[in-house]
Amino acid sequence: MLLKAMRIRGEILGENHPDYATSLNNLAAFYNETGNLKNVESFLLEALKIKREVLGKYHPEYATSLDNLAGFYDAIGNYEKAEPMYIEALRIRKENLGENHPDYATSPNNLCSLLQHNRQL
Repeated sequence: MLLKAMRIRGEILGENHPDYATSLNNLAAFYNETGNLKNVESFLLEALKIKREVLGKYHPEYATSLDNLAGFYDAIGNYEKAEPMYIEALRIRKENLGENHPDYATSPNNLCSLLQHNRQL
């Protein structure tokens, strides 16, 4: 169903549309959850690229894509790649949404989780 949704969005909206990028993120999340990690990174990188090109690198949805990719890197133990992405997502959300927005609260949570994982090594 996720593949079908992605194909439909790609055909109707185009492969440079933010909704197509959302489908890529959804598919990556599914593959990640099922342990099929082969294409997760490439889907997340493509979604990030689309959101950056279409919405700009200061848009909250771009921050969400940064968080998704950082979360993948965090999960596989690549903390060096994850940390700057979490920090950038936090900065974008703080500047655009403010510290009292629920989406902003995700960023300090994610960064704290990463720092806890990193210290356990």
